Amino acid sequence: MRKNSLLTATALGLVLSGGLSPFAGQAFAETSLSSSTTSPLVTSTTGDLTVTSDGAITLTNGTAITVNSNNAMSFAGAINMAASASGSTGILITDYADRTAALTFTGDITVTDDYTATDTTSLDGTKDGYVEAPWAEGTGRYGIHSTGTSPFVGDIDIVSSSAIDVEGNNSYGIRFENKIDGAFTYDGSMTLIGDNSTGISLEKGVTRNVYLSGSVTAVGENASAIKITGDLGGSLLIDGTYSGYAYSSTSSLTQAVYNNLIPGQNLLQAGPLVTIAGNVANGVLLGASVTSQDANNTDEDGDGLIDTEQTTASLSQYGSAPALVIGSTTENITLGGLTYTSTAIDPPSVNYGLLIRGNVAASGVHPGVTSNALVIGGTGYTTTIANGIGIKGSVTSTSYGGDTAAISLLEGATTPQLDINGKVSATTTRYLTTTEDDAGKITSYTVSNVGKATALSIASGASLGTVNVAASSGIYASSSGSTGSATAIIDASGTLSSITNNGSISATITATDDNGDGVTETVTGTATAIDARANTSGVTIKQVDTAPTDSDEDKAIAAPYIYGNILLGSGNDSISSSGGSIYGNIDYGAGTGSLTLTDEAVFLGKLTSTGAIAMDIDSGAKAGLTAGSSVLLSSLHVGADSTLALTLSLDSPSTPILTNTGAAVFDNSALLYLSLDKILTTPTTFTVMTASSFSLGNMPTSTLDGYIPYLYHADLETNTDGTELYANFRLKTKEEAGYSDNQYKALTPILAIVAQDSGAESALLSETTKASFDQIYNQYLPDYSGENLLNLSLGSSALNRSLGNLTVIPDNNGGQYWLQEYGFNTKRGYSDTAGFSSTGFSLAGGRERQVYGNQMVGTYMSLTSSSPKDTFAIGNEIASISDITLGGYWRLNAGAFKGWAHAGAGYTQFKTTRNLLTTTVSHTAIAKWDGYSTSAGAGAAYDLTSGKFGITPQVFVDYYGLNESKHAESGGGDYFDLTIDEREGHLLSSTAQINVSYKTGMIKPELWLGYKQNISATLADTVARFSTGDPFALSGGNIEGGGPVAGFRISADNPYSYFAIEAAYEKTDAYTNTSISLRTRFQF
Repeated sequence: MRKNSLLTATALGLVLSGGLSPFAGQAFAETSLSSSTTSPLVTSTTGDLTVTSDGAITLTNGTAITVNSNNAMSFAGAINMAASASGSTGILITDYADRTAALTFTGDITVTDDYTATDTTSLDGTKDGYVEAPWAEGTGRYGIHSTGTSPFVGDIDIVSSSAIDVEGNNSYGIRFENKIDGAFTYDGSMTLIGDNSTGISLEKGVTRNVYLSGSVTAVGENASAIKITGDLGGSLLIDGTYSGYAYSSTSSLTQAVYNNLIPGQNLLQAGPLVTIAGNVANGVLLGASVTSQDANNTDEDGDGLIDTEQTTASLSQYGSAPALVIGSTTENITLGGLTYTSTAIDPPSVNYGLLIRGNVAASGVHPGVTSNALVIGGTGYTTTIANGIGIKGSVTSTSYGGDTAAISLLEGATTPQLDINGKVSATTTRYLTTTEDDAGKITSYTVSNVGKATALSIASGASLGTVNVAASSGIYASSSGSTGSATAIIDASGTLSSITNNGSISATITATDDNGDGVTETVTGTATAIDARANTSGVTIKQVDTAPTDSDEDKAIAAPYIYGNILLGSGNDSISSSGGSIYGNIDYGAGTGSLTLTDEAVFLGKLTSTGAIAMDIDSGAKAGLTAGSSVLLSSLHVGADSTLALTLSLDSPSTPILTNTGAAVFDNSALLYLSLDKILTTPTTFTVMTASSFSLGNMPTSTLDGYIPYLYHADLETNTDGTELYANFRLKTKEEAGYSDNQYKALTPILAIVAQDSGAESALLSETTKASFDQIYNQYLPDYSGENLLNLSLGSSALNRSLGNLTVIPDNNGGQYWLQEYGFNTKRGYSDTAGFSSTGFSLAGGRERQVYGNQMVGTYMSLTSSSPKDTFAIGNEIASISDITLGGYWRLNAGAFKGWAHAGAGYTQFKTTRNLLTTTVSHTAIAKWDGYSTSAGAGAAYDLTSGKFGITPQVFVDYYGLNESKHAESGGGDYFDLTIDEREGHLLSSTAQINVSYKTGMIKPELWLGYKQNISATLADTVARFSTGDPFALSGGNIEGGGPVAGFRISADNPYSYFAIEAAYEKTDAYTNTSISLRTRFQF
């Protein structure tokens, strides 16, 4: 805020010592009011007038103070005209030809109606919580009103402690119908409510500077905060906070609320927030607070104001009218260049006619409402901005399903350049509506509004020659909605000839789910970074990384980029990028030109031209031409360590991507990458490019492996004339690709299904190494590595070992209970099968009774659960499997000899989540199924003891059989879901081991070492099929064979209880398992 406690010296010095009651009725040379009165004041009677902070005037109609003479007025008191009649005025300055007095205002003016907008009703007849228009009653109320044709000679100073509140239609906070011969300063606070009303209106101009600070809030249909229609002889400086709206709510609402609003009362549109419709000799500045660099310099930005008293300009408009509009409907206008004082530290190198250091923001807020932040021209007359426009702050515009534009240069607008050292952005979000049935369930979705976002628009008939974007700055356009469109820069005038980007130029569209199925729609809208198709003389687009080194200082500055399509016209167009990146399609149209990439710059997109262009890729740069590229070249050069990547078309293999009338030169160490736009299954020869001659350097023409999709082998050759370059593609053989047997079995059906899914096709074709290829390819395979059998069988084998640890036969003719908790981690490596890693547990418990003195029989129940996941894909397949088994057992304790056996049957459940997750596609397939199991086991042990030491040989035999039902996946779509046939398997193993123990008291530590052999093991083939195509069978591989087992246990027991904790490890030829167990028994 600009602080100003100035009262005129004359008025301060001439305050009457005794005051008035309130006046004696005669004319005075000077008058001071320091008390309350209900009588109006007229300066032709009072003379020079001072109203102190204790002075107050209260009226209900008419005019509180009339300045109708050549007298000064200083006002620090209050004018209270609440609930006043139409036409009421706080201060009226009438026409007086010889007036030379100033006006200083530090007080308060209230001129309001006797009305408050309320929440009356909505479409359904109930109150909805939002007030309805009208916003005000009555007309023609004024805070300060100056009339006549004679100029007001003197400075107007509305200082920071002042406040003006006006309510009424066709009303004003401050209105000067006549010219001001002096300076105008506003730094107060103002609230204006009423249709067709204006906060500050300067209609015939100001000879010196106009400084607008403070705050203004304008509420009402077609209401505005600022209107300047006259010429200004100095500068227009704005650093205030101004907002305008006519809505019941300036926030987006729910669909239910929208459906109940009354458009003619709740969704009215305000007028332009700030209008500049006159000439401004020394330019327009939207200022910002200043960070001091010199404590002795009070005006470091050189704008003529004290830096510590300045704030950052904030223009916030809610509705379809612009936040800032420049242009006259009655005459041609010009904004001259800003000037700076000698105190300025590092002033702009350009004296812009319009410099925005603050923030200009517009929001449509509600569905389908357009928004515009800055609009220049379009009035039928010319609007000239001298020297250019500078943006050091931000200009932003947002909408909710409506078109939105940040900066619009309309017909008649002219300026030589636009320099962006801040942010210019336009954002629109689609509006989705739903319908519901009586139960509240959504039955349909409708995209009611989809907007178009444009950051910078240059209309036909406007003129802008140059756009410069500084480092760490940008022009952004974004649309959230699959059918929306976004354009960062569009020139329909054909005058834009130069674009230099050191920051960001970006246009993006975010895909959305528009039908409630949980899947985002395919983007059909267009994202355009630069549209210069109207230009016929040529456009130069230059991108430079101004911080290219690896220093900490440079790393803090983002590399420049252009994101979105570039569309050019019929001129001689040039695009160059020294560092940075360009992501998007480039269409040179019918024009000629050049594309130059250097210093590790990157281009990725479709490149097209019908006129010849020269392409130069050098100094480590990379150019990736995507599917659909078709370019007429005059020359091609790819330098050392630089890369040209081309996407070949399967639909037109004989049509070259590059048709070059000149030479094609690849330096030594230059790289050529070739990809395909579709899955290829038959050998095909592609014509890659033509040229008058080829120089391929040291390129490995005999094999492009590593530079093409991993699926394929390719080589290069030229025709006999050396004018055409061919690439011969075929699928790799099983050996060349290093496929496992299972991978190869699935190759044909997987390629057939991937060919129908463009996102998956792109993902698979983008991989050039086996490791990255396998991560995507293997995601198409179901679980087939035996994880279900191998994991669930551990529950039965753990039970078998628990029975071997039950050493005591109770002598109470009763029985005992026992419990086991067994945790395990199992891994199978990636080789002939996909492999897996899993963790799980088995809980088991039983009840037994004594028979024949040295034997026990019992029953048990066990729950085994595991969560195997693959280890070979980007999106791991995660499974949840379980087995609940009921069974019985027998055991014998005959002195040193022990024997036992068990058998059971179980119910099994399975759930898998299989993911395909890449940057271009996302599928998730889920399946649930069940099955049954049979299990059995037996064992024997013999204890040999010597004192506290013991040696116990043990043997175990374990059997587990598993049958899984047929099942189908869902959720992944036709191109990913699998149907998997019933499968069964079994595992029969034997283990022999030696336990060594040492018992002291009740504590007994043990170590064991042994060998486990899978005697008979069958993993049935996993037979799977996609929605279309033939089934394929995947082998679970051979899990027979054996390996060592080892473990450690520490236990404590007595005749009544037993507790043990143990850890074990086993390794077979096919898999490994580590486990930890807790076992206990107790009797009662």
